[in-house]
Amino acid sequence: MGKRVKRSVELRQNKRRKQGDSQLRGSLFNKMDGELEEEDDGVVEEEEIADYEAKPRRFDDQNEDLVEGLPVRSSDGTIHRVVMKKEERKTKRLQDEEQKELEEEQEQEQEEREQEEQASKEDGKNSVFDESNDEKYKDLSAAEMVLKIKEDLADMAQSMIEDPEENVMLMSRVLTMMTSKNPIIAKLSLLSLVPVFKSISPSYRIRPLTEAERKEKMSKDVQRTRFFEQNLVSYYQKYLKFLARKASVVINSPRASNLDKQMGIVATRAACELTESLRFFNFRSDLFKLLIRRVMRKPSSESEHDAFRRCISTLEGLLVEDFESGDVSFDIVRIVCRSIRHRDFKVDESVVNIFLSLTVLSDYDPLRKEDEKEEEAKMRKKDRVYLTRKQRAQLKERKLIEKEWDQAEQKVTSQQRERFQAQILKLLLTLYLEILRGRPEKLMAPVLEGLAKYGHQVNLDLMGDFLQVLREISEDLLTNQMSGKGITGNQMRQVLLCIITSFSLVSYMPPKKVHLDLNKFVDYLYSLLPMLSQDADIEFSHKTLRLMDPLSTQLQMKPSVNVSTEAELLLRCADAIFLSSRSGSEARALAFTKRFYLDMLNFPEKTSIAILKFIDKLMSRYDEIKCLYTTEDRIQNGVYHSYADSVERANTEVAVLWENVLLEKHYNPTVSMAAKALLKRAKARNAI
Repeated sequence: MGKRVKRSVELRQNKRRKQGDSQLRGSLFNKMDGELEEEDDGVVEEEEIADYEAKPRRFDDQNEDLVEGLPVRSSDGTIHRVVMKKEERKTKRLQDEEQKELEEEQEQEQEEREQEEQASKEDGKNSVFDESNDEKYKDLSAAEMVLKIKEDLADMAQSMIEDPEENVMLMSRVLTMMTSKNPIIAKLSLLSLVPVFKSISPSYRIRPLTEAERKEKMSKDVQRTRFFEQNLVSYYQKYLKFLARKASVVINSPRASNLDKQMGIVATRAACELTESLRFFNFRSDLFKLLIRRVMRKPSSESEHDAFRRCISTLEGLLVEDFESGDVSFDIVRIVCRSIRHRDFKVDESVVNIFLSLTVLSDYDPLRKEDEKEEEAKMRKKDRVYLTRKQRAQLKERKLIEKEWDQAEQKVTSQQRERFQAQILKLLLTLYLEILRGRPEKLMAPVLEGLAKYGHQVNLDLMGDFLQVLREISEDLLTNQMSGKGITGNQMRQVLLCIITSFSLVSYMPPKKVHLDLNKFVDYLYSLLPMLSQDADIEFSHKTLRLMDPLSTQLQMKPSVNVSTEAELLLRCADAIFLSSRSGSEARALAFTKRFYLDMLNFPEKTSIAILKFIDKLMSRYDEIKCLYTTEDRIQNGVYHSYADSVERANTEVAVLWENVLLEKHYNPTVSMAAKALLKRAKARNAI
């Protein structure tokens, strides 16, 4: 009985489906590609129904720009076709690129708008503070007026610091006085607000009130606090806009008055003070943009150079202190990278050296497996503490409260910090790769120094690109020297940094996954050693105490974060090849030892002492070096080629370290004693 009822229900459903299909098969719809075979008993198999439903419908008048929608049944029972215009779905990547281009266009428009506002300000279109027509100062002389304004500014600043909620409206008066044409009044009024904002501004962001919060009833204390916070944010924003307009004026700005140039220096110093103290307050990105826009321009005077160095030191200090969160570092790196690209890498090397102060990347490991992270995050089941239903509910509620509290305090979780680290590293390495491919002369050394520091965090996908670029740079510089064009001290420094960076990139990679041949870089160092021995400044850097060139100015000798001397870089290269990697071999150890001895005849005493200590370490690992100190028990053919640039063609096995006899008579007793100790150690081995 049950089977008959079920079969009759299926027959009714099939009949109803056929009626609907016959209506859809009218003038609005074409016939299907394959006609259904009608069964004699009116029963359709389930497999045929599934195939029939899976086939798409096609129409003769179908347009590529149109898409078929679901049919609509009218009140009289007829079914109408619905055709809609097709919407092209863009991929997420294209949307991100368009969004990025839109943001860049908006920033350019914003800069143009600020320039127009600055021009209108300079032309006198905006209202300025005229102290001579003010009721309080119009009857005073010039000296008395300046003294009176100083006293008023001090009183207003003290009142705002003592009771900010009551006297916050005094900022409007000070902001108006900053537009004075008198340089003393303008500077004093601008600087007077710096300690005020540093004292009364909280260390968190103040969000704007919603419409519901404005309409709701509140107590007098809450109303007073909200009034103070909203006015504080408003006046602070106006103050930052004024600083941005003034700080954009430099010595070479056209149509800029002498007052505007002086105010530009003062505004830059004020912005540095605010950035150090109020980096967690509102509009911190505006402060970062102000400082970064200032350092993108080359200083042309001593006062501008001081402001330039102050901005650089402020940004470096922020990166050093931002170890726990990473959000401040991400904002600074993002703006700096975009600004450097916008200027086509035509910036000072100190701007790129800012990245060397990133402390948030010191503990970041991008090669860490995701499984390890999940295992650390999840607690084992046997280690979990049993909780009742009530305790679990209380724990859940407590976690929710802690989450809201952390959001109010703007705390950065470990997941957010790791996300910031990944984004910072991506921006940094992408910029480094673009600069290396562009090869600007001034930025090569700082980029290579930064890549040597953060190279161990490079992804495997970028490893080949970086090594290829480093090899091309080194080969081009050495080829120019061989062709007779010569090589400068800065170019030798670049080759050394390329060698250090290449070994640093590979040193932290898993040996089972990465097999890279760095023989080219070993040959580059071997061919560079004779040129280093002829460099008189091999032990000097900008921090070395030495007499300044009388033909140089302070602006031409700008300090750099890249302070390693060429001698230090040479020892780092040798250590990377023979002691910290598997690139060393007996033949290479013999060749480098012989060339080191040849170069020590020209090296300064400190470099010679360091090289002798390195040879002592090298002798402990490669015992065959001791054979170079004597001709006994050796039968070799050929001649040593001292001018060969390749280790294989030098034939170092037949060489003798006759330079050690000269070093024993060196004027420096430390060098002499070290040379004698090495010879004595080699003879002791031969005696055994």
